[in-house]
Amino acid sequence: MIIHPTETTTIGTEILVSARMESQAPGRRLPENLWFRFPAKFQPAVDSDPFVIALLLLAMQRGEDIEVRGSLSRSFFSGLNRYQQVFHGWFPERFKCVEIRPMSLREESTRQTSGRGVAFSGGVDSFYSFLTLRETLTHTIFMSGFDMPCNLIQSIGELTRSYSALMQEFGIHFITGSTNVRTFVNSVEWTNAHGPALMATALFFKPYFGEFYIPSSYTDGGYPQWGSHPELDPLLSSPSLRFVHHGSALNRVRKLQFISRYPASYDRLRVCWIQDIGLKNCGRCEKCIRTQIALGIIEMLPNYTTFDSAALNHSHIRRLRHRTHQSRIFARELMKEAFSRGKLSICASLAYSLLRRELFYRTRASAM
Repeated sequence: MIIHPTETTTIGTEILVSARMESQAPGRRLPENLWFRFPAKFQPAVDSDPFVIALLLLAMQRGEDIEVRGSLSRSFFSGLNRYQQVFHGWFPERFKCVEIRPMSLREESTRQTSGRGVAFSGGVDSFYSFLTLRETLTHTIFMSGFDMPCNLIQSIGELTRSYSALMQEFGIHFITGSTNVRTFVNSVEWTNAHGPALMATALFFKPYFGEFYIPSSYTDGGYPQWGSHPELDPLLSSPSLRFVHHGSALNRVRKLQFISRYPASYDRLRVCWIQDIGLKNCGRCEKCIRTQIALGIIEMLPNYTTFDSAALNHSHIRRLRHRTHQSRIFARELMKEAFSRGKLSICASLAYSLLRRELFYRTRASAM
């Protein structure tokens, strides 16, 4: 795989940073250019570091070395090798360690800025990180093309306006961006590729902050092998930018209990990424149902106008399919919280959904 030199193009009030990619590996056809688009006023860095981490897992999955037609930070380069070793250790048959060959390595000076940034999507984890760090944050980054596809124009526009106003209230710079990175890494699975994509985005803004916080998805002691992880994220820190995995001490019920103290979240919490419905959540997908359960456990669901229903629909809970290991982690976490708080009907509905899932797969296995 060859990553060609980065190019910048000014498009109105925005700047497009892109790099052409060549791949000789067999597999599905990929776009020629990987691009990231940001407001031009922030003047993103234009070195090759973000493109390498964004495409690293794709190269590892294909077993394809990376030739970089540009320079890499020496400390970042060292971190990439350690990063590969962790992923290869987790998935030895799937991700092979590859050689990365930059044209040159550059030294980076120690952080010159006290700025601090955090990834912000408007969901539970990012809202928690933003609110707990708000007094020292200088920047938040909201990206389309990650969980939310770039073609959800209505939603992106409405969220951008609302979150920009929120950040302005707190005196925090709000950076919006978009990217086509998922067209490259969907074959890797977004559950793994989202972590490198978040860090790639942060690397464009090294001149503005020396620390970047990545909101946790899980709690300490229960982390699955996952693309953003307490063991992984710090490995790509450099003298100019330190990555911090944030919030893993609390599960999502307890995060929401903290978030719910801030009315500004009531009409802004948005966990759904499937439909183009602005700040509203569909209320029926698994992420929506899980979030409504958590809000129901703490008796705050009626406050959140981004959900149309002020009461839990237990038939939706019982029909949850829990297709992934991660989904079952969340379900058991919710059951534990519901039981400890005396919400026995919620606990029973979740238990039914897990049992239903187990019986379905056992029946299917016995029939094969």
